[in-house]
Amino acid sequence: MIASMTDDKRRLTMPRELPPKSPVTIQRVDSDTWLVTRQRPATGIVIVGLPCLQNLPDDPEWEAIERRMVKHNNQKLPPFDE
Repeated sequence: MIASMTDDKRRLTMPRELPPKSPVTIQRVDSDTWLVTRQRPATGIVIVGLPCLQNLPDDPEWEAIERRMVKHNNQKLPPFDE
């Protein structure tokens, strides 16, 4: 432990980058080694950036595939009654 990291009462002080009252885990490794780990909540969220597409280029091959998909899926729909 660096001497500047303790206050007058020999309490451990955290770096200024760590917000006040942040949860930490203190683990004693041996008689003179301590490991302090900041605890952060696991969000399980991944952010993915996608480009904004205004107009897609013409692709006759893909349009033919889309027509076949629509034709196949429309066969399974019941007739629409008004």
